[in-house]
Amino acid sequence: MKKALCVLLCGLLLAGCGAEKTLETVTDNMEAPVMAQRKEISVTLPQNAAVETLDNGAEGKIYLCDGYTVTVQVLTGGDTEKTFRELTGFSKDQLTVVEREAGDYKRYDCVWSSVGEAEDCVARGTVLDDGFYHYAVTVSAPFSAAGDLAQTWQSILSSVSIG
Repeated sequence: MKKALCVLLCGLLLAGCGAEKTLETVTDNMEAPVMAQRKEISVTLPQNAAVETLDNGAEGKIYLCDGYTVTVQVLTGGDTEKTFRELTGFSKDQLTVVEREAGDYKRYDCVWSSVGEAEDCVARGTVLDDGFYHYAVTVSAPFSAAGDLAQTWQSILSSVSIG
């Protein structure tokens, strides 16, 4: 009897020790990590000097200013070579690109020229790279006007930020 009672008590004690099944669910509703979400690009343009002519949302905005053009774009990050080729028409190796750390992102600055129908053009650009996107602002003008715009362009490009 003692033996039967002992087996019964052991059986009761061990009854709660069975393996419990864990169920997992899988969903396709995945949000991008906060770091991978596209940020807003901001740039300060001279007051009353810019008229927005094109807003393609993801593709960017073009502003006509007094004698020059400003383009603001957000491009897929990762390949700076592709970004510079798209912005300038030149490979990164063909340009003099100044690269520096700017907080949590890299900043690239460059200058280039191109042949236009009426006159050659000069352009400057800034690209901010957060590791996921390239936030680009370019300014361009006919060669004859570019010298007078150097200070204005410096002010515009130094104001570029993301947040």
